[in-house]
Amino acid sequence: MSERRRKTTTILLRNEGKTVKLELFPAAQWGGPADACRVRLDGCWHAPAGERHAFFTPAGLMGVLFRLVADREPPQDAPQPSRRRGDRVSVPTGRVGLDGEPLYERTFLAGAPILGIDGRWWVPVVGRDEPVALDTVRGWRS
Repeated sequence: MSERRRKTTTILLRNEGKTVKLELFPAAQWGGPADACRVRLDGCWHAPAGERHAFFTPAGLMGVLFRLVADREPPQDAPQPSRRRGDRVSVPTGRVGLDGEPLYERTFLAGAPILGIDGRWWVPVVGRDEPVALDTVRGWRS
């Protein structure tokens, strides 16, 4: 019996001469979340954990595509840093001291860290218009 529910997207993926057909169906048709989808690979429902109905968010769908293209697991994002708003920190000023070392100024975190598209964590600080790379921030030394 063929599937009567309507798919929203079909993707044909060719990698090293092998073609895979992905069909995306809105998860809401199975009572799933509105922002997710079900994936059918070459006519078979994709359920990596063996569940009856696997629903994929956009990030999960990108993981499926990455596995098909690269034939390995996608790289994991850096874990959420333990810093939070109000933490005391020292940030680089962009200037260099007489000894050749970068100069730092004391300030406070103005918000939570944000994972940038470059894979680095960035954090807003008091007194700066632009966020600062968290890997350049030092803990406040009294």
